[in-house]
This record gives sequence, C-alpha cells and structure tokens, in this order.
Amino acid sequence: MVRAHMPAYAIGIDVGGTFTDCFLTDGTAVWRGKSATTPGSLADGLLAALEAAAVESGRPLAAILAEASHVALGTTAVTNCLAALAGARTGLLVTAGFRDLWAMARGHRLGRDGLSRPLPILVPRRRVAEVDERVDRAGAVVVPLDQVGAARAIDHLVEAERIAALAVCFLWSFRNPVHEQRVAAIARARHPALHVSCSAELFPVIREYERMTSTVLNAYSWWAVAGFLDVVEERLAAAGSRVPVAVMQSNGGTCTPGEARVAPLLLAQSGPVAGVSAARAVAEASGLGGDVITGDMGGTSFDVAVMHDGALEGRTRAPVGGLWTATSTVAIDSIGAGGGSVAWVDARGVLCVGPRSVGADPGPACYGRGGTEPAVTDALVALGLLDPHNFLGGRVPLDGESAVAALGRVGRTLGSDAEQTARGVYRLAGEHMALAIKGLLVERGLDPRRFTFLCYGGCGALFGTAIARVLGIRRVVVPALAAVFSAYGAATADRRHEAVQTVFRSLPADPGELAACFAALEGRVRDAMALAGVPPSAVSLAREVDLRFHRQTWEVTVPLPSDVDALGDAFRARYAALYGSGALALGAPIDLVNCRVIGIGRRERPAVVGAPAAATDAAAARRGTRLAWLPGRADGRTPTALYDGEVLRPDMTFAGPALVERRDTTILVGADERAAVDAAGSVVIEVGGA
Repeated sequence: MVRAHMPAYAIGIDVGGTFTDCFLTDGTAVWRGKSATTPGSLADGLLAALEAAAVESGRPLAAILAEASHVALGTTAVTNCLAALAGARTGLLVTAGFRDLWAMARGHRLGRDGLSRPLPILVPRRRVAEVDERVDRAGAVVVPLDQVGAARAIDHLVEAERIAALAVCFLWSFRNPVHEQRVAAIARARHPALHVSCSAELFPVIREYERMTSTVLNAYSWWAVAGFLDVVEERLAAAGSRVPVAVMQSNGGTCTPGEARVAPLLLAQSGPVAGVSAARAVAEASGLGGDVITGDMGGTSFDVAVMHDGALEGRTRAPVGGLWTATSTVAIDSIGAGGGSVAWVDARGVLCVGPRSVGADPGPACYGRGGTEPAVTDALVALGLLDPHNFLGGRVPLDGESAVAALGRVGRTLGSDAEQTARGVYRLAGEHMALAIKGLLVERGLDPRRFTFLCYGGCGALFGTAIARVLGIRRVVVPALAAVFSAYGAATADRRHEAVQTVFRSLPADPGELAACFAALEGRVRDAMALAGVPPSAVSLAREVDLRFHRQTWEVTVPLPSDVDALGDAFRARYAALYGSGALALGAPIDLVNCRVIGIGRRERPAVVGAPAAATDAAAARRGTRLAWLPGRADGRTPTALYDGEVLRPDMTFAGPALVERRDTTILVGADERAAVDAAGSVVIEVGGA
C-alpha cells in the first residue's frame, strides 16, 4: 500500500469530464475513490467518489470529513461553461467610441482542420454599451466620467437586456482605475445582485484586447463557478466537513472559494493543472531530472505540460476558450483525445477520432448505458488491452460485444472489420497526442529526446510507450496514483497568490521606482495570504519581470535579479535560451513591461513512498497471459503477460510484452521494453526502439 505522512485527513477531488476522482490520506495510508461524473449535478459524482474512498478506508465518510484538515478541489466548471456556451448573460461597458473592440478580440481563428472559424460570441453587440470617459496613457483624466450616462447604460443592460453579470473595461484603466471603480460602485449600488468584473481590479496589465477578453470571460463564467461551489460547500458541510474548500487555480496553486467567485477565470485549467503540480513532486521524489513531459489522458481530453530545468513552463497571456487573455497559467495544451473520444468517418470517408467525447453519460458503447458510438475505450477493449471483467477493479464490467459491434458499424463504412478499425482508432489517438506534445515543445525550442514522459490518467498508461517511440523518448514513468493523479495534486498543492502591475519603462530601470512597485505588490500578496489564513512564516515571495526588445509583441518573463542593473543581461540570456543567440537584437533597447510578485503559502505535503522493497523477481505479481494487439507489431495478437499492479513492489523488474493491471488503470509495456518499480511505486519503462 502507498504510504504518506501528514496530520489528520487530507482530501483531494478532481471533477473531470468523464470521471470524478478522490485521493484520501490520514497521514499513514492512502485510499482512492473513483465515480462517474454526473453532468446534471456534479456534486453527486463528487460525493460518490468521496464515499468510494471512505469505503476503501473502512471508515464512515462523516467521520472522515469531521476530522479532515484539508479538502481541495480541481474542477472543469469554467471549461465546461465555455465549451457549452452556458455562462451568465453578460453585458460590457467600454469607453465611448470603442464598442466594436470586443468583436475584434484576439483569439484562435483557425481550427485544427486549418479552416477559419469565428470566435465565440459571448456578448452580442446589443449588450455592449459605451460610456463617456477617457484616461490617457499616463493615467491623466482627459474626459471626465459621465456618471449619469453610465447609470443609464447599466440600467438598460439590466432591465432591457436582462444581464446577470457586467464586465467593465475602459482604455488605460490599469494606469488609473478611478473611472472603472466609480462605475462598479454605481452598478453595485443600483443592482446589488449583479456580478461586476472590473479589468483594473482583476487584470491591471497593458493590452486592451487581452484585458477585455479576460474581464468578459470572468463575468461570463461567474455563474457556473459560483453555483457549483455553492452546491459543493453545502453538500460537504451537510456530509460533515468543517473546513473550507481549497480550489485549484490555473497557476498551479490553490485559492479560497471567495477568491474563486470573484475571479472564476483563474480556474480555467483547474483540473489539468492539479496533475501537473503533482508531477513536479513525483519527478523530484523519483529523481527524474529537470526535463519532464506530463501527459494526462482521462475520459474526455489529453492534457500535456512541460517541466524544463526543474521549472514548469508557464504563460502570462494564456488562451482560454479560444481567446487570448491576460491571465497567468501553467502552460497546458489540451486536445480532445480521451477514453471517450468518438471514432467517426468524415465526408471524405476518412477515419477520425475526437475531439467530441461521449462523456460519462451514456459513455462508450462498452459501458452498456445505451451508447452506440464507438470510442477509444471501445477500441482498447476490442484489442485485448483492457479486460472487460476487470475494469475499475471489476466494479464496472464492460460489454465487449457492444464495443466490437459499434466499431464494426464504423468499419463497414470504411470497408474494414472491427479489429482493423480498433487498430486505426488506437493509432490515430496516439498520433494526436504525440503531435500535441511536439507542438508544445517546438513552441519552446526543446528536443523531446531529452525528456522523460510522465503519463497518468485512466487511459494514459496504455499509450505512453507508443507516444514515446514516435517522439524518440526513452523513458516512460507511470506514477502509483496515476488514475487519481490530479486529485492527489489538488490535495498537495500549495496556496498561491499573484499580483501584477504594468510599469512600461525602458531600461535602465529606476531602482527606487521598482522597489516601490514591488513593495506595493508584496503588500497585496501578504494581505491575501493573511485573509486565507496562511501564517506569515509559511509564505515565500518571488519577484518576476516581463521584458521585451523595444516594439516586440511578446514579452519574456525572468526572475528579478538582486542587482537591478543586471536586468538586461538576464533578459538576453533567457531570450537566447528560448530562441537562439542569433535571434538577439543586441543593439535594440529593452522595455520593462510588467512587474509581478508570486506568493506561495507552503503546506505540509504527503510524501508518497512505496512499500518496502521486495525481491527483484516480479513472478509473485504474475497472473497469466492474454492475447492482445500491440502497437508497432504485426497485425496479429501477441501473448502478453499479465501482472497485478496492486502486488508489484519497489525493486521488482519484468520484461514486456506485459500489461500491468491496477484496479483503476492498466499499463502497457512493449515487447522489447523493460520495466521496474521505483521507491515511490511508479512503474518506470525503458522504451526500446525509440
């Protein structure tokens, strides 16, 4: 059994698109719970996953919650809201003359098929109102605020357009927020139930498009996040919980529910980033080095991130819902390649996989819940890679005949049988995931052959070595808690708060001005930590700056050096590392754009370690063979050794072809590959033929 060291109970929950996962530890042992996500009422699936973990622990859920010291949550509430265009009815106030700025917002206008697509219309033009006011680039008031006109515009949006949320974004308000602050006060006084998002309060940074899209997305997703958290807190309290819920943010740390309600956009990557946070801890514990690719393949999506030189790669202008924003996030790319991704035939008669998913209800055809469309999970069952009688430890038997029948129907359109179709589905899904990883690495000029691939999620370990072969990666690691890894990450993540401010000065910087700016930012961070109940002794602060060559579009983020005069050298060194020394514009001036303070509130983290080491012979875990199709092999099936993943212990080694069956995930080891269990319980696979 996996061991941990932590006082009282710590609980992590990850609400995914297909499954809801729970990680539970009492400081001595670890238990896992998994339940189908319930789209109509996400709290039902959440409580079911908690109950499953409690049953495994042998204690009543009420007793566990009563003794819990920490409950953390990763959620796809924002992602689901934007994907379904099911957000709050939102209005937007802009500076007079800039009504069409929203329609011109920056975003991804090309789909994966290369065809143009419109940006999502979250706020139609009739719900965009102009207000007479103007602040110039220095923050001076050029046109005073028309308060009467602003009140009239707000009333019209509420009464005629029936908005429930209001976004306010004026020109240069990050320089001087007085007009936005006054308009927000008017709106809240006249309509107390109206949710108001002000760009200068939430995202006080330069670039009108990104600041506006961030503010609109924040207002639009408010209802989904607030409603979800209200229900979760109410249900957990009724079940016996006595501690507030910590919510995962996109930047890799947690925030309070109150902060999440004010700035829901910060939760845009809440679920996937929890797994990335856990990956860094596992990489350090297992000695994987500083270069790690993480791949999370669940039921709905495949999420990939990069850790380079021991640090998670981040973005300061992250895309959310197809729009560029001003939010800071861990750099995660997601594609529709999960166990529930649908296999279908396009108008050209070509087999396609995803991005649409069958989700948790009805799920893949093999779930036996009325689904008729074949999904990736159906292909895994049809190829013998998944045992239909041992899915989730046998708690959820799968219908292999329905999987084959669904694949056969698609196959007939292609002129192939179910087996050939299943192989095609597997290969296509793997290619999509390999391309997602390659794209994220190429964006940063990184060579995948230098990296270890840490794969997790319910389906990830069946594709890990196949993806590694394509990319030339020689080592794949599947952590002990792979199937509930994001839930583990949520339970162990630190509290995090960031404060940023645009300064926009050319180097050399004025040390006194910089010191004053950072002092103000640090004060904001410390205040936020204190409100969240984090003791000052647990808080650490880091200073960053965003720099660019004069008139460039994108900035590069570097830690603030102790000597301010070394800022230029630090920027050029980082720029050369990212883009090559030949890209340096050596004679160009350098602009200091933003200052940022990152506060980390450390919390004690379960140190997951394996059971005591055993003999190196894994024969004790061997339980027979099964004929399975193996990627990269001939079309026929290969006798494949089966190992009980719950019996494997540290220092055990074995050779492929093999399938390691844990009760909530299955790991594939190829024919010319060797695997070993490390001290943390991870299965480490040395990939042959990469």
